[in-house]
Amino acid sequence: MKVSQIMVEPVTIDKDQRLSYALEQLEKRAAERLVVVENGDVKGILTYADIADRLGVSKVVALSIKRLHVSSAMTDTVITVGPDDEVTDVAQLMIERGMSGCPVVDNENKLVGVITKVQISELVRKFKDIKVEDLMTTGEILQVNPVSRLVKARGDMLAAGYSGMPVTDGGRVLGLITERMVAEAMARFTVEVPDKHRANQVRQIRVVDAMLQQPPLVTPDESIAVAAARMLDAKLNTLPVVGKGNRLVGIISATDFTRFVANKYKVPEASE
Repeated sequence: MKVSQIMVEPVTIDKDQRLSYALEQLEKRAAERLVVVENGDVKGILTYADIADRLGVSKVVALSIKRLHVSSAMTDTVITVGPDDEVTDVAQLMIERGMSGCPVVDNENKLVGVITKVQISELVRKFKDIKVEDLMTTGEILQVNPVSRLVKARGDMLAAGYSGMPVTDGGRVLGLITERMVAEAMARFTVEVPDKHRANQVRQIRVVDAMLQQPPLVTPDESIAVAAARMLDAKLNTLPVVGKGNRLVGIISATDFTRFVANKYKVPEASE
């Protein structure tokens, strides 16, 4: 399958636009990322993670998101792919480089689309015979308590390379926190809290102030088709996997689905 068969229309933005406008566009267009362009050329990428990173910097938090520009938060190192590239190869590239998506450019370097883990996850909807337990992450599962500080939770996600994690209390799933939720909560904070109080109060934001309560859940014996549908329909990138009493036993994410596609739609061996 070629990238051109599943890529979507890119949402673009100028590097000099306000960061608050960029966040509005991400929400309004239900996009995972904005492609930053200048005179038609790709200059960078802006994601919820980039916005969360920028707003979480201590020297910046005193500024309102309305005073920051896209250029101050975007990632300017951009890896592009072509419309005729194989989806499995692009999925492997995303896994190897830790990317959540890529702009798609033609032979003349013109932007023609974008492909993300969302589009790749859509391909998993048809795999009804493979169970969640075959792909899910278990063991030392990254999780957070609802009263934990949001800044620390964001740091833990960043260190682990995760874009979402379950919110638990005593092992029972209460919610979910993602990069998007962190970015939106930080943006609200910079607007609602007076300038002189921001630097001192930013660390008092709690996970419960940003998390999605009662998120969709899956069980280990449900199919990855069900998990993918549930995740995509809720516009999430991670789902908690639960056992009896909603006890957390694992997580499954768009990254797990992308790894499955990169492995040519086969369940990775334990040694891989």
